[in-house]
Amino acid sequence: MAGKFFNQKVKGSSNNNMKAYMIVGGCILIIFITVIIIVSVGGGSDNPEPVIEINDSADIEINSSLPNMDVFFRELQNVSEDDIDIDYSGVDLSALGSYEVTITINDETYESTLNVIDVTAPELITKDYAINVGQTYDASDFVDTCSDNSGEECIVEFSDSGRDEDGNNIDFSSYLAEGTYTIQIVASDSSGNTTTPQNATLTIGEGSGVVDPTTCRYGGSEYDSNTYILGVNLTTANNGCALDLNLYHEESTQQAAKDLAEADTEKLQREVYNLNIDKEITRHLVQDINPVLNTTGTGLVGYTVEMILSLRYDDGSEEVIARYFLDTNGKRIFSINPYNLPE
Repeated sequence: MAGKFFNQKVKGSSNNNMKAYMIVGGCILIIFITVIIIVSVGGGSDNPEPVIEINDSADIEINSSLPNMDVFFRELQNVSEDDIDIDYSGVDLSALGSYEVTITINDETYESTLNVIDVTAPELITKDYAINVGQTYDASDFVDTCSDNSGEECIVEFSDSGRDEDGNNIDFSSYLAEGTYTIQIVASDSSGNTTTPQNATLTIGEGSGVVDPTTCRYGGSEYDSNTYILGVNLTTANNGCALDLNLYHEESTQQAAKDLAEADTEKLQREVYNLNIDKEITRHLVQDINPVLNTTGTGLVGYTVEMILSLRYDDGSEEVIARYFLDTNGKRIFSINPYNLPE
């Protein structure tokens, strides 16, 4: 009996020790996992290590604004923009070249290079030119305006890419005989940026009188006459050719349309004064002048001039009492005319 009882006590003591070991081991494991979590999640996020990789150089177009700071970084992490200072004091954006740039981040300095480059071709507008037989000409004679974003003078030359119908190269500087010729001009800058060839007309003839060109640089005077009523036809003074459509906003180009509208306005003021309309009612006139392109959309043909006269009442309502286009002779083409104003 004593032996059996002893064996039972030994067995019970072994079980208790095992449970104690398991409890202690579990506690240690929990503490270990907790420490790892605190270090990796909580403690490590307070001061993350910055990652800074600087580009050796960056490019910027001449006469543009200073670039954003990110062009100097191949990689940038865990750094506030407020902690970055870039010294551009040695940079001249108006002159081509390479300039050293100093970047300071949290008292650490880095070096990079800012290259001021020019990758934009000049802006070239050509013009026609006429000479007598025996006179000479050069490429600059066909230039109306030419400007480059570098501020440097354009390099103007005859195009060397022209080909005749047989595929032979055309020498645009070699015309001598009386006649009218299409010339191609190109402009380039010191960085090698070159425009596409631009056409111009050369006329060689007695008295240097300009004759009608065989082709129009910006197309002919054809336009959608079913949609537009021209008040001013700009092709009549240009040998039937449309103008450069970029000229539509030029004061000198628009002036004829403005004069036409003003002349009709003076006439309209006299006519409205004699109408049986309460003098207390406000009259409001709109002169609507719009450019018209040719059917190919390659050139400016002229302008429409539309006049809109309305009455504005005290209650805020408005009544249109005359709406019409003016043609090139100043005649009114009405769409609204309840008071029977004259054409």
